[in-house]
Amino acid sequence: MAVDRGLAVLCIAVFLGLTTVAGRFRFPQVSTVTTGAIVAGLVAARIGYVAAHWARYVEAPLSIFAVWQGGFSAMAGIVGAAATLAFQLGRTRALAVGWGALAIAGGLWFTLQALIPPVTYGPFPYHLTLTTPSGAPLPLARFRGRPFVVNLWATWCGPCRRELPMLDAAATRNRDVPILLADQGESPAIVTGFLTREGIGVNNVALDPSRRLSQAFEVAGYPATAFVAADGTIMQLQFGELSRAALADGIDMARKHR
Repeated sequence: MAVDRGLAVLCIAVFLGLTTVAGRFRFPQVSTVTTGAIVAGLVAARIGYVAAHWARYVEAPLSIFAVWQGGFSAMAGIVGAAATLAFQLGRTRALAVGWGALAIAGGLWFTLQALIPPVTYGPFPYHLTLTTPSGAPLPLARFRGRPFVVNLWATWCGPCRRELPMLDAAATRNRDVPILLADQGESPAIVTGFLTREGIGVNNVALDPSRRLSQAFEVAGYPATAFVAADGTIMQLQFGELSRAALADGIDMARKHR
């Protein structure tokens, strides 16, 4: 699980625990509205994120509902939960208790976000050489000196298959930031057959039959996407299916790094 999602689960659990305790001892009405506040907060958090990244979603509006890809605004979620508590509890002492529990959980979120040091992934392994689907060598050193993206995927991976058309289209558009789709551990016949069936070109695809990139990144599952700056710094290694907004944000991060 990604760090931010883990923190979100922790803070929701803290809020739920605090309101449960309050409900048992003195304010039962608080615990009865907690679930509704959490649901409303999650919906508001998603709406806030999509609104802030609307330009990324307008091309494919249905992707707004792909919540498994991530993309939530913590502040919008807190505001949504607070508004729900106010609506359901009114101007009562129970509201103050509910808001207090929400403030503690929200404060914990922002505190942990500030205290947890950023993850460092080390330099990119430019010394590795992959192959094209036709068997030609593809040295990763060709990307040295420019920002780029590497996506690790496999044909048997469901999330990989879902995000691959979006990544392929983005690779065609973003020529200044190449996107390399590196299949892990599969034969050329399997990969080319899959690409042909799915109507995906081979121009942005590479083969890593020995899964050397997986070993270098210490990746056990797919998909995984590395955003690499021009100086070879791996700015972010994201696990799981990417949203359009997350891809665009990662590209911008790699492009702007100095």
